[in-house]
Amino acid sequence: MKALIDRYKKIRKKELFKQKFKSNYAFVGVGNHSINNLYPVLNYLNVNLKHIIVKNEDTVEMVKHHFSNSLVSTDLEKVLNDSDINGVFVSITPSVHFQLAKKVIAANKNLFIEKPPCLTLSELSELITLEDKHKKTVLVGVQRRYSPVYNILQNKVKNASYYTLKFKTGAYPEGDELIDLFIHPLDALFYLFGDGNVTYANKVTGNGVVSYLAQIKHKNGIVGSLEFSTDYSWNEAIDTLIINTPKGEYITQNTSKLSFKNKPNVFMNIPIEKVKGFNSQTTTLYLQNSFLPVKEHNQLYSAGYFNELSSFLMCCEKSKNTLNKSTLRDLLPTFKAIEKLRTA
Repeated sequence: MKALIDRYKKIRKKELFKQKFKSNYAFVGVGNHSINNLYPVLNYLNVNLKHIIVKNEDTVEMVKHHFSNSLVSTDLEKVLNDSDINGVFVSITPSVHFQLAKKVIAANKNLFIEKPPCLTLSELSELITLEDKHKKTVLVGVQRRYSPVYNILQNKVKNASYYTLKFKTGAYPEGDELIDLFIHPLDALFYLFGDGNVTYANKVTGNGVVSYLAQIKHKNGIVGSLEFSTDYSWNEAIDTLIINTPKGEYITQNTSKLSFKNKPNVFMNIPIEKVKGFNSQTTTLYLQNSFLPVKEHNQLYSAGYFNELSSFLMCCEKSKNTLNKSTLRDLLPTFKAIEKLRTA
């Protein structure tokens, strides 16, 4: 038995060190999000980052020290003019994503762009037109579409009737909470339930915080209510989605846990539990296990970062465009909803 286990471990180790992706890529940005969430995944996947583009000259040498095999500079034109580059990762200040995305697509490069790809619906439409013209892959980094929790859910909530979403954090004075924070849970709703419209929206502000109370009706008839708020806490943030279906409720806790709680049957409008009782059961469908030190239980995997980046690479090198779950066009309902919330 030990010999068999050792053989399995050897095969697994070989697979780990095998270089699955052969092309050269470029990365624009070295911010906190990129360093903590994106670069580690690319390193794990043994991706060749030929170029790294930074904003300021005073950070070039520092980045060179950490990425000695990459060409580090502030000159984006080096990337755009390099025919050896198959794809470009962009993750910098959201306000400049739109302009950079236009340049990369126009240079006929495949593009992974961190959310948001732009700031307005009109800008998104312009990017879609440009993408259609150049026929290149553009994958937007809204990682919940690639998380195990939401991939499991998508196959189980086709017959849902309604849902309730609560996404509550502490104050966010450093940016635009709609496009920086709330876009993730909002976009996940359209991924799960399809296109729809915000039918009601109200905004509550005060003391530097903001809350949105809204309702969405999807084209398939599913309706939902949501609460987005920065009037809470970062240490005890709430990110919970409850989805009602004929057989019970699906409940998420961020992207780390998914459970299902059954509900009693009703026969001819008679609640059966009043006749013979009911034993409620809660089943765990997914749980990130921090005890096991493996890829599948790493937070970068459960949050969706690993799958979104590997999907982009597969699109670039294997032409597996069906793996792209977050095209620019996929985000149209999300941006329509954001613009509706802005008018609340």
